[in-house]
Amino acid sequence: MPTIELERNGQPRQDGKLDTEARTTPSQQLTNLLSRALLDKELRDRLFANPEAIARLFDLPPREIRAIKLLDRGKFEQRVTRLRWG
Repeated sequence: MPTIELERNGQPRQDGKLDTEARTTPSQQLTNLLSRALLDKELRDRLFANPEAIARLFDLPPREIRAIKLLDRGKFEQRVTRLRWG
């Protein structure tokens, strides 16, 4: 499962990147979204085309919506390939 780093103490980083030191337990909704996106190409396409809309469909809190927008599609697809082929 890809790791999504959220901003520390609810404050976004100044450089717009993910905070690699902050570790927040993801919500069940985020876990469900990412799990399904790993297995479902149509959902994955929709997630990367409009991350905010899909995040709202899964009722993600604002901090996780911001994190979802920062997902790297190439890295996500690498995870999908690894899951398929080990």
